[in-house]
Amino acid sequence: MEREPVLRGLAENPAVPVDVLMELLREWPEPVAAGLVARADLPSAVQEQLAGHGSWRVRVAVARYPRLDPVLRDRLLGDPDRRVRAGVFGTRDQQPPLPEETLTRAMTGVLDQPDDPLFTPEELFGELLWADWNRVFLAGRHPDPRVRKFAAVHAWHDDLRQLLTDPDYRVAEIAAASVAEHERIMQPADLPRHHCHATWNVLQRPLSPALAQQIAASGDLVAVRYFTRNATIPPHLVDALSRHADAEVRAGVAARTDLTAEQVAALAADPDDDVRTVISTHAYLTENEQAILAGRADLDPYLVRSWAQSANPRLRRRAAEHPALPTEMIPILAADPDAAVRANLALHQPAAPGELLLSCYLDGRHRSRLLALPQFPHTGLAHFADHPDHLMRCLVARDPGTDPTVIDNLTRDPDSSVRRTMARCPRLPAGRVTALLDDPELAEHAAANPALDWRSVLAAYGGISQW
Repeated sequence: MEREPVLRGLAENPAVPVDVLMELLREWPEPVAAGLVARADLPSAVQEQLAGHGSWRVRVAVARYPRLDPVLRDRLLGDPDRRVRAGVFGTRDQQPPLPEETLTRAMTGVLDQPDDPLFTPEELFGELLWADWNRVFLAGRHPDPRVRKFAAVHAWHDDLRQLLTDPDYRVAEIAAASVAEHERIMQPADLPRHHCHATWNVLQRPLSPALAQQIAASGDLVAVRYFTRNATIPPHLVDALSRHADAEVRAGVAARTDLTAEQVAALAADPDDDVRTVISTHAYLTENEQAILAGRADLDPYLVRSWAQSANPRLRRRAAEHPALPTEMIPILAADPDAAVRANLALHQPAAPGELLLSCYLDGRHRSRLLALPQFPHTGLAHFADHPDHLMRCLVARDPGTDPTVIDNLTRDPDSSVRRTMARCPRLPAGRVTALLDDPELAEHAAANPALDWRSVLAAYGGISQW
């Protein structure tokens, strides 16, 4: 039995009491901390212990915990180790979100600390601002020009244009360079030879006629599909793409706002359902209806009802996800022929029937989001044990009526995610749970199983300190 995987699993195991967790943490801090922060609920006393630990690895682990106590989070934002601070403000989906004043202070703190050979300010700001435009905007309003510089590289964004006239000439220079580069017309030489992040960046930028022609004629369907909405495509290419052999390309063109009446009419008669659905915005909706579709939460239930009864699937999709949808329309939309209507209903309406959520899951749509919903069914899933899709076989562990022998058999499934899921299932026979502690792949997952006799595991080693 390898010690560290078992320790991580025991730390995550909800059946292990807090006093034992604290003792494990004192004896084996780093592997235990890794398991503790994987728990759905981490007791405040344990959070406090982790946040005050002498090992930066332990403090980083708790710094990344999404539900970290705000008082401890604020304390760790002032930690002497930059890796800990980066762990706090690099975490996504924190609850509650970091307040603006805390983030503002953290941004200054990144720059005011002594040089650190492990992390440059650029790397730490990359962690802080990555994939969160609200933080970028906050940096653009920061009183310290050293912070505003990091937002100025995004000055092409409308909400950061004020940085073009920033009182600090260095910030203004970076902003001007950002805007100039963003508005530069892309030439054939700017397109990378292989697909990468830079490829998608180029395809969203202003395109020269030569580059647009090159992409359209390239036969690279991925690139062609991606650039169909680019506003700088010449009209003759838009017309050619509207008749492209690939339906996804035609659907992308159908979403453009600069189509002629003839193009709209042709796409409205397209043989592909998705193309006709997209063009329906142009073909049937008034400007007012399009504005409504862009999003308003204060709508009259009668209007939402009319959407739900519309022949236009885009309106039915909007109705399915709207909080004002009348309850009696839910079973009607649950049987809608449009898959996107059914998926929106399953994801956004708490009263959506469980069988709808399961059918959407079976279709392969939004699986992780559906599983997170409390109304996702738990019963009637045992019959998926032999399903060819491994994610369907994983559902077997959720069914309280599943025969323990079936769960035992699935710990030997060809797919590793199924084996891990079953190793954590509390209905796995106790003897098999214990046996899996000697399996290098599944030891951690078996140790996290609440059915494990953890006392016997610790006693077998003479107690925690003797492990």
